[in-house]
Amino acid sequence: MKRILLSFVIFSVLVASLSGCNSKNNIREFSKDDMIYFILTDRFYDGDIDNNYDVDKNNPKKRHGGDLRGIIQKLDYIKSLGSTAIWITPIMKNEKDGYHGYWIEDFYEVDPHLGTLEDMKELVKKSHDMDMKVILDYVVNHTGYNSPWLDDENYRDWFNENKTISNWSNQEEVENGWLAGLPDLNFSNVEVREYFIENALWWIEQTGIDGMRLDTVKHVPRDFWSEFVERINDKYPDFFFLGEVWSENVRYFKSYSDTGITGMTNYPLYKGIITTFREYGNTNNLKTAIREDSNFTNPSMNGIFIDNHDNIRFPSIHRNNPVEYHKQALTFIMSYPAIPVIYYGNEIGMDGHDDPDNRRDMQWDNIEGNEVFQYFNFLSNLRSEAVIREGSFNLLETDNFTLSYIIETPDEFLLYIINIFDRDTIVELSLDLPDQEVRSVLDDDVISISNNLLKIDLKPLDIRIYRGTK
Repeated sequence: MKRILLSFVIFSVLVASLSGCNSKNNIREFSKDDMIYFILTDRFYDGDIDNNYDVDKNNPKKRHGGDLRGIIQKLDYIKSLGSTAIWITPIMKNEKDGYHGYWIEDFYEVDPHLGTLEDMKELVKKSHDMDMKVILDYVVNHTGYNSPWLDDENYRDWFNENKTISNWSNQEEVENGWLAGLPDLNFSNVEVREYFIENALWWIEQTGIDGMRLDTVKHVPRDFWSEFVERINDKYPDFFFLGEVWSENVRYFKSYSDTGITGMTNYPLYKGIITTFREYGNTNNLKTAIREDSNFTNPSMNGIFIDNHDNIRFPSIHRNNPVEYHKQALTFIMSYPAIPVIYYGNEIGMDGHDDPDNRRDMQWDNIEGNEVFQYFNFLSNLRSEAVIREGSFNLLETDNFTLSYIIETPDEFLLYIINIFDRDTIVELSLDLPDQEVRSVLDDDVISISNNLLKIDLKPLDIRIYRGTK
């Protein structure tokens, strides 16, 4: 039966390829100039009330009605943020209450709560027409809790033995254990490996997506990811992979980047961000993470973020000054040479504690006049300038309570100075720059560089960005 299934899958892929559903030339290439807008589809916008069965908006663990048509209807908004790509949570058919997409029941069917395959194709086409790419979240580590494969003798050897992960330092347990009790797939089985490679190719060919966010990467053997990436890139050389390795250990983290996955969600930098931009923070953590970033072959292709659907929303980390720290963190990720991943609501300062509270419905009524939203748009416009797109990033020496860096081309520079403490401070910077007056891009403030030295008084939680010439 399994051979018949695999033969059918391979035949379907060949038919899709010959029918011209997609081609190598349709894939849009990614670069560090991209900005990804990440959407948990069920919680974003309800564009089709006809698929709202099982919806209970008062229960954070139930479906809330967001769907693919809702994203289509909000493409103008997403584009207006400066987004060049959209990442959406898995759209495969999930079991009951799998609103998030990670409890997959059928890997070849679109979840009817979210829409249809035609809706997905339309989303990709309209995104492409607006010069935006589409990334589909892709799961291979596990099935849903009640997968029909579990009751089918033909799939008995597709699963690892039901064991919990008790020692997270034991790689064998991490790869073979049942994460959160989800049935763990056996990637020593050639049929399992082939199924998911062919399934991934099917989704690419059917929908025209430009990339995949790879879920739970560290729970699947590295040699599978090497084969997976190689097989897909052989047919689609520009296809983008964003891998999730939830680890702050740079060496361990890098070992997955070496599989060929294009970029990773940068958890070492995330740790630096959340321990720096906060009350009693210390910039040394972030400075260390920035220096360690050079260990990657191409760090600019990693995704940099301040929160996501697995982590507490950034404002909810803070007891005091959440808006100020949120703006500081956004300033950093929107200027650092990597791909910022904006989790829906980051642009308006949405809060939320642990899952599922960090997956609240998008607050569409909290945009007009929103201070964070206005500042985010400023950062997005600034990020589009050549000095950030083409310039080199260099940290400057400061104390533990300020972060300063310069982004420079041969002709101009932007100088960033951020005070993470809620008190006045004075910063002196040694700069290899010609004497000149430099003007703030945030207001009319002007300061002087003289004899390669700049001295500045900073207000509590201040953000300063100055423009100058070389």
